[in-house]
Amino acid sequence: MSEAGPHSSGTVRRAVVWSYVLTGGNFAVTGVVTFVMAAFVPPAEFGVMALALVWVTFAQMLMQHGPAQAVIQREDVTDRHFDAAFWSTLGSAVVFAVALAAIAPLWAIWNGTPQLAYVCWALAPVIVLNALAVIPDAILRRRMDMKRISLRVLTVALISGVLGVGAAVAGLGVWAYAVQQITMSALTAAVVWTVTEWRPRRGGIGPALRDLRRFSLHSLSEVTAFFVSSRIDALVMGAFFGPAAIGLYRFAVRIVEMVNSVAAGGIGQVSLADLARLTADREAFGRRLGQFVHAAAMLMYPALGILAATAGPLLRLVGAEWEPAAGALRVLCAAGAITMIGSILTPAVQAAGRPGVGAVIGWIEAVVAAISIVAVGLWMRDAAVSLQVLAIAWTVFAVQGTMTAVYVWVALYRVLHLKARTVLLPSLPPLLAGLAALGTGLLVESLLPSGLHVLPSLLLTACATLGVTALLLVALDHRARSLVSSLVRRS
Repeated sequence: MSEAGPHSSGTVRRAVVWSYVLTGGNFAVTGVVTFVMAAFVPPAEFGVMALALVWVTFAQMLMQHGPAQAVIQREDVTDRHFDAAFWSTLGSAVVFAVALAAIAPLWAIWNGTPQLAYVCWALAPVIVLNALAVIPDAILRRRMDMKRISLRVLTVALISGVLGVGAAVAGLGVWAYAVQQITMSALTAAVVWTVTEWRPRRGGIGPALRDLRRFSLHSLSEVTAFFVSSRIDALVMGAFFGPAAIGLYRFAVRIVEMVNSVAAGGIGQVSLADLARLTADREAFGRRLGQFVHAAAMLMYPALGILAATAGPLLRLVGAEWEPAAGALRVLCAAGAITMIGSILTPAVQAAGRPGVGAVIGWIEAVVAAISIVAVGLWMRDAAVSLQVLAIAWTVFAVQGTMTAVYVWVALYRVLHLKARTVLLPSLPPLLAGLAALGTGLLVESLLPSGLHVLPSLLLTACATLGVTALLLVALDHRARSLVSSLVRRS
């Protein structure tokens, strides 16, 4: 069986809607779970889990951007390509899980945290469980069949979240996160297989695997570079700072990543498959890419502005021990706003058959980030935890901002041959709305009485920033006005 051909605009629109149902629902569930669990698990314990998840996350990235990405991007693909992708992904996952178990003691010694080895051993099976779901999930994404999986995956997130919260309330500390991760991976693997009819066959996958290899190698190089550059903080910080600093910083990163997963993640789940079928029509490709960037900006920039404005009361509400991460959270919101453009352009570059471009820039960023963070680690080794976290956040902002600017220029002008105003200019109104939200929130917080309880302070600040953001979007963005007008007419 062979699959090919473009998708209609209606198919793409439905896929995007259901993709946002999935990512938005996941954001709501995992956001609540993350904050509730943080109220019962101290930063140092969260830091241990963040260090353990470094390698689990790396394995997941490799699996999603290797053969799986190739079967989504290829114009013509058969069941034999799916078979080859599945067995190679599963085999690689087993090898990676065994390797993680072997290096776990060394990783614990590097970070000066003996408990870390036991957590890594507990999470090693998660790598294999995740691998079981990768190719069936890729098939659904290729077909843009997001509806069939969305509600089931949300149910999985809710169940695993409830179990994780229960374990945190019971005082299990870092093991509460392990319970959540293992449950989510096991249930996700089971769910995905219930919504796809394809089943893997053994034997005769050599030719199909060779077809996928060229794209897979470039994609794997790119995602490895992205992993090193985005996780170099966790890879290096343990040698200079304690688990508490790592926990505070990675918690702030986690919050920004949740926002990014909704804004850019919902688009990313469908953009590669759609853009890959428009590469022959450069004008249509540019229009669609601009629509994707604008849609992500509409969600991400205002959300990051509101999040940065409310960072202080939000973290105080979780617990006083998390408040030192407030400054870093604001800086990371700015970094997330910059890197969002790059995350949307990456599928476009891959769709154009040039994943090696992102790999080169990613490796340069990884090297620059490593050198910068080591320098900051040596400089701030004896500083207060809050200053350590803030220093790393500013370093990451500087490196990611510079390299994203380079990547955007190369992607648009050297690879895609598109004009920046076509792709980026529609995102200006959401950016202005986000900046206005930040300014409004900081102003409101400064005017509130110092003795006001944290919850009313958070609600008042959030409501003020949300109102300003909504008004500016409607005033400045014609698509936002069209959406509001459509909703008013329907009501």
